Amino acid sequence: MALKPSLRDVVSQLQVEGVLAGDAQALAGTALASRQDVTTGTPWFVRILTGFGAWVASLFLIAFIALVVTASEEVGAIILGLLLTGGAVVVRRMGNNVFLTQLALSTGLAGQALFVGGMGSLTDSGEAAAAATLGLGLVLLFVYPDTIQRFLSALSASLALLILLRLTVPGVLVDVALVGLTVLAHLLFLQQGRLQAGRWGEVVTPTAFGLVTVLFSVLLMRTWFQDFYGSLFREGAVELPPGVLTLGLAVVTLYSAWRVLEETGVDTGGTAGVTAFATLVLLAVLTFRTPGVIAAAGVLLLGFHRRNVVLLGMAVAFILNFGVSYYYDLELSLLAKSLALLGSGLVMLGLRLFILRRFPAVEEVR
Repeated sequence: MALKPSLRDVVSQLQVEGVLAGDAQALAGTALASRQDVTTGTPWFVRILTGFGAWVASLFLIAFIALVVTASEEVGAIILGLLLTGGAVVVRRMGNNVFLTQLALSTGLAGQALFVGGMGSLTDSGEAAAAATLGLGLVLLFVYPDTIQRFLSALSASLALLILLRLTVPGVLVDVALVGLTVLAHLLFLQQGRLQAGRWGEVVTPTAFGLVTVLFSVLLMRTWFQDFYGSLFREGAVELPPGVLTLGLAVVTLYSAWRVLEETGVDTGGTAGVTAFATLVLLAVLTFRTPGVIAAAGVLLLGFHRRNVVLLGMAVAFILNFGVSYYYDLELSLLAKSLALLGSGLVMLGLRLFILRRFPAVEEVR
């Protein structure tokens, strides 16, 4: 999930800067060979078996510590959870092999669940459990040196924040916070290269993916499980209308499009910039009752900009999902819906033809 430019891009840049004067193909072959030596050192099935053994070992460790703790059930769960989580951090920092990595991850996840569950049972409060999840997630995000755990920490902390807001503040502010998390995710991806060169560079990408996952999860719940989503509010709370949420997400997407055009050297006030902005605005207007469409379009934009296959896959999957929801929410007959789909398809094909003719792609020189 990290920002990794291709080897060809790196070698080409070095040649342009005059740093590299040798044979680029020979250097590329040497680098690829050394990478293969590193990645193929341990067979894949050995790594899988080692990781499975670490998860089994962690289960026995959890069972043993659970028998040792003799305090009350809630307090014991909290103590046990903190011990397991702290031990996982220490073990993960001891080494980077498969067994230690998976052992620490599985043990840490169990410890986090015990701690949050114990806090919720002890206080009999959903607010306390959400606050505990938020605090623990933020701490582990910075102290646990593992990409998967950092992704899960960002994911759990963001969800806990939204749940805590749902239980304590008016429901409208929850959607405002969701837009704020979306802004943070876009900024992290837009500034990914610069931020990864800083002190907390390893935190940037997992956090950004965690925020995007939260965004899609909340919008998916709001779109397909409206009754359950509404039950999460306090009695009498009112959520933000879909059109207003779509407007907020559209503003974020337009800002990202403006930044991407600037980075690629395209005149934002020219024909290309106006075409891009007009297309996004039109998409937001047509799908104002389904905010997930413009949100997924924004993530798709970031995926193309960062050349990230995982981000592109997430965006495509969710834009299709939200597109289906938009189709079924249309208060039209089946014939009218079919004509709408046909018309939108023709518009998209015409727009593609216009872009290809008006802005021909420069042929890549190999």
